[in-house]
Amino acid sequence: MTTHGTSQRWQMWFTPFPKTVYIARRQVGRVLAGWDVPEGAMDTAVLITSELVTNAIRHCDTRHLVHVHVSDDGAQLLLEVSDPSRQHPRPVKASSDAESGRGLMLVRAAAADFGVRDRDPVGKTVWATIARQPAL
Repeated sequence: MTTHGTSQRWQMWFTPFPKTVYIARRQVGRVLAGWDVPEGAMDTAVLITSELVTNAIRHCDTRHLVHVHVSDDGAQLLLEVSDPSRQHPRPVKASSDAESGRGLMLVRAAAADFGVRDRDPVGKTVWATIARQPAL
């Protein structure tokens, strides 16, 4: 973790296995609690972490790692999840009884902003911003 005035950053590399989702959620939650992030923003960040890390490990083989980076500028959180796949995520229309397929829709609804960018030399980064305080 790095702290510069009101700017704080944390990052960690994870192996792409199903247990990674739980570990990443727990780590992000601990970091944000240590930064005194309000509970609502922290819950949203943990939810988004879960969805983005789940997508990343689905598109990553076990020879590569998934990178999670969180920053806090005092007004908003930036959550970034990177993996070695160049394939950008695309929302899918999930049937009402489907057990998956709603993650990106959930991220778009929960985040203040959301996007994806290519990562050099390989892969992509999917990012989301979350307001530290709810809008009035």
